[in-house]
Amino acid sequence: MTGPAMLEEIRAAASTQTFDNSFYIMHRFLSCVVLLFVTAVCLDAQHRSNHSLRFNPSGDYHPLNRPADDLGLQFHLQVRYRGGRRVAWGDVPTVAHFYRFKSVSVTEKHLRFSTERRHGVRYDFAGSFLRRGDFTTSLDIPGSVPLTGRLRKFVKGKKVMELTTSFVYYVGC
Repeated sequence: MTGPAMLEEIRAAASTQTFDNSFYIMHRFLSCVVLLFVTAVCLDAQHRSNHSLRFNPSGDYHPLNRPADDLGLQFHLQVRYRGGRRVAWGDVPTVAHFYRFKSVSVTEKHLRFSTERRHGVRYDFAGSFLRRGDFTTSLDIPGSVPLTGRLRKFVKGKKVMELTTSFVYYVGC
């Protein structure tokens, strides 16, 4: 082999090796891009599914069978998640006052609360949820019935009303 022929063969080999290296680098780059894309899609789907699986019964609840002397009776419930923990609060509004929840317990099965006492009046509730999920984004028509329970009113420690009924749900303001 002469000098120019050998030089041409070396150039051809170097060109092929450069092409192989470029192909290898491009292949690795595309593999990484695809891997990152798949990971991002999976993480987003997992985040969305975890969020949609969170139990959120926030809203307004109206007794199906209302007492004749208090047709506006209802209660508001708010639920949020902070640091992975469920935090709840709410109130029972009346014409004269808002009776804020003094204690509240919300699980996927039960709701219990007691209100503060104002002018000798307080309310308590114990009930069961009939469904799960995020009520605020549910496709149910307004006026669904996801809760049954017993709401009681006390005046100066004496029970003056006890209502055991289903509760109609509306997304709160």
